[in-house]
Amino acid sequence: MTSPVIVPVYLGCCPDPLDRCRLCSPSPPVPTVDFVSAMIENYRRHPRNDGSREMWVSFFGGAPPPVSLVQACDGLPVTVRVRPDLLTRGGAKSLGAVGVVSVELDVLTMVPNALKAVGRKYRSQRVLKMFTELRDMGFKVGAVLSPGLPHTTHQDCIDDASRVAPLVDTVRIHPTLVYADAHLREAHMDGTYTPLSIGQAVTACSSMMDIFDAEGVAIIRVGVQPGPDETGRVVAGPFHPSFRELVEGRRTLQALIKLADCTPPHQNVIIRCHPSDETRTRGPFNQNIRTLRADFKMQTLTVQVDVNLVRGSWRIEVVK
Repeated sequence: MTSPVIVPVYLGCCPDPLDRCRLCSPSPPVPTVDFVSAMIENYRRHPRNDGSREMWVSFFGGAPPPVSLVQACDGLPVTVRVRPDLLTRGGAKSLGAVGVVSVELDVLTMVPNALKAVGRKYRSQRVLKMFTELRDMGFKVGAVLSPGLPHTTHQDCIDDASRVAPLVDTVRIHPTLVYADAHLREAHMDGTYTPLSIGQAVTACSSMMDIFDAEGVAIIRVGVQPGPDETGRVVAGPFHPSFRELVEGRRTLQALIKLADCTPPHQNVIIRCHPSDETRTRGPFNQNIRTLRADFKMQTLTVQVDVNLVRGSWRIEVVK
């Protein structure tokens, strides 16, 4: 299935500049109706948009977008990302009435101390109930989780994913980053908060993705990339321009280790994979290949693509 063209409209995390949470930079001005209309037209005219893909408009923010902005989307399907404490039942019904089909709750975590530490004013039980209520209203439901928040552990990341997975259709996993203008930077500078390393974030996200995959939840994004999710200059935390590929490489290695478990040592081995999985199979800088060769004492190990394999499956062969 071809993914839709997404027209991103960024609204900022906290609408009140005097009551910002500790994660966000100062909120940008709210886009105008003319701005949204112009963005949609630009995406329609983009050379890479041949007209064969469905187009959606996504509002990324803390508070729900004004109804006027949703109405400016020219009848296109609309998804919104909002903070749970800024969405009421009435607000959700109003969004549905003007064309919003999907609501993502910017949950972050279910750990009360972590939410309090970053200035988020909602409780986990209320959030879990909101997922069910939104689905009952007819919305496609999503969640945004942020491993690595203050006062959280690796096990908290696993628990968050396990509690959310049965209730949502989609998820975004954004490891916590420290931005230059965010209040969280103060905690980082005085040593009271230490963000995850790249390796820790990869481990956490890999485990979380396993849980969501098992529940059939679509994982829209892993890691924050330049674009609608970026809210300023990153000064600390597990930022990487290809973060999801790092996570997928780790997950692929774990799958290959299980497949290679019975491979005799000192053999010439071939791993066959779908063409789209070749990069993940090799891992960053061929790290997966080096790890497998060392751990299983392989004489040689090569990767060959096979169009007859489905994505996410591999075959290991010992050759003479």
